[in-house]
Amino acid sequence: MVRLGQHFLIDQSVLDELVEYGELTKKDVVLEIGAGGGELTWRIAEKAGRVIAIEIDEKLAREAEKRLSRYDNVELIVGDVLKIKPSGFNKVVSNPPYYISTKLLQWVISNLPEKIVLTLQKEFALKLTSLPGSKRYVYTSFISNLYYNTKIARVISRNMFKPAPKVDSVIIVMERKGQLSWNKNVLRVVKNMFTQKKKTLKTLLKKYLEIRDIDKLIRELELYDIAYNRIYRIQPERLYQAIDKILNYMKLGGNI
Repeated sequence: MVRLGQHFLIDQSVLDELVEYGELTKKDVVLEIGAGGGELTWRIAEKAGRVIAIEIDEKLAREAEKRLSRYDNVELIVGDVLKIKPSGFNKVVSNPPYYISTKLLQWVISNLPEKIVLTLQKEFALKLTSLPGSKRYVYTSFISNLYYNTKIARVISRNMFKPAPKVDSVIIVMERKGQLSWNKNVLRVVKNMFTQKKKTLKTLLKKYLEIRDIDKLIRELELYDIAYNRIYRIQPERLYQAIDKILNYMKLGGNI
């Protein structure tokens, strides 16, 4: 029954909880990734105004189509969510395949939905909720901290899935905070820097932005507080602000 690393949540009460954490209303358009046979999908459809359900497996999608036939607010799409990249949703409620967790979370967060409720491998969730300075803190942690208040809502027993996974699972709930937009230019630089997260901001600015007079830049843009910090130790808002400021400075012809 497992396809492409997916484990199906079979505990009815946990499926209900996922929907409850979403706090759905008829105004919501909800994205579900990995719809399977539609067990979670119909629950979402009962509460939401519209559901965009993605399932990569054609056989499972046919099962889901039968189960969801009485719901006219469900759009069932067969394919890879990371290739389809649907839009127009304001919430995400899903039990997605664990093997796409990193790419999936980065793409989902880039859409900045109001709320994200997912089942995830516990180890990945701990990485997602880690804070600056932690060994687990990576680029995905950075964007999670920057745009969301993220918490582990509960642990899910392995026997609540079929087939049972070899890892522990949790439900994570992410609520949008602030009004910061998704600046792909800033975030592309930050993502590159996180590949060498233990190096200092000063070192990585030289490497990725090819800044010759780095000391002048630090002085003119007042970056003394973070220039000599390792990337993974800098608060997300401050790092974002600094890179944004530097890119604007360069765009305006700053001589560095």
